Amino acid sequence: MEATSRAQQAAERAGTIPPLEQVRSDVWALALEMPGGHIPYSLCYLLRDSAGGVHLVDPGWDTEANWAALLAALGELGGAPAQVPSVVATHLHPDHLGMAHRVRRETGARVILHEREQQALAGGWAVAATGPQLESWGVPGERRAEMAEVHALAAASPEFHADAVVADGQRLDIPGFDLLAVWTPGHTAGHLSLRDDARALIFTGDHVLPSIFSGLGLGGPSVTNPLADYLASLEKVARFADYEVLPGHGYRFTGLVERAAACAEHHGIRSRQVRDVLAEGGSPTVWEIASRLSWTAGWGNLRGYLLYSALAQTAMHREYLRDSNHSPST
Repeated sequence: MEATSRAQQAAERAGTIPPLEQVRSDVWALALEMPGGHIPYSLCYLLRDSAGGVHLVDPGWDTEANWAALLAALGELGGAPAQVPSVVATHLHPDHLGMAHRVRRETGARVILHEREQQALAGGWAVAATGPQLESWGVPGERRAEMAEVHALAAASPEFHADAVVADGQRLDIPGFDLLAVWTPGHTAGHLSLRDDARALIFTGDHVLPSIFSGLGLGGPSVTNPLADYLASLEKVARFADYEVLPGHGYRFTGLVERAAACAEHHGIRSRQVRDVLAEGGSPTVWEIASRLSWTAGWGNLRGYLLYSALAQTAMHREYLRDSNHSPST
């Protein structure tokens, strides 16, 4: 895997915001701030169509600073808000969809999501962080208040109705582009990647990131196992080995096959750790299993949303292993 933007890579390491970058003659990458400091920025992409309109992919968190940055970027491209015909959000999280509300209000742009993501938004996607859920996971009473951050995240993405929904393989209406929707569930149930064969680009949102392993099942209840979905989705995008990857965070890179394999192995390691805990016998709760796994930040340092994510993923791995069709390789 190799970074194709040294400026973005350096900024991620330093925790700063990289400048607007041109990716192709008609594609730019704009870094937008992320509140909270855990991840410094998200990446919004601007696509100038053959008629002069500028379409957005993942407009980022809705802050005054981000709105000003977007207006400045449009100005640098010689455009204006009135020239934004559409917005595509790879998924429902506020660091990707958040500013779509304002962009639509100010520009009249059509907002596009995958159909599953619209269903999740309509249904209240963060309902998993409830008292009964936390009790069933064995979360100590004194730690449950932290999970309010999960509801705060959902509140930052209130009920939202897209102007259009797309399905897997559907072509987006962007003149001069042959941009195809690639359904890549796992991070959320309706996560989208976008593929441009002519430019050899693939926009991966939070599905495949260069230096972070995405959390799974973070888009509300799912009828399928998000881990199984994610592993299948990795195989789907790994077919495009020669494409440049334009992720939702971090930096642009090549080497999608290598990175997809690393993402799969990361979750394979977690499944094997959960399997080993379960093999010791007894009926450990999700909390007890998670406390015995290895976490990048360390179990004792997980708080709030990160703690909820760790517990949700532990539950996913346990369910994945209970399915007789799934057995992580050693």
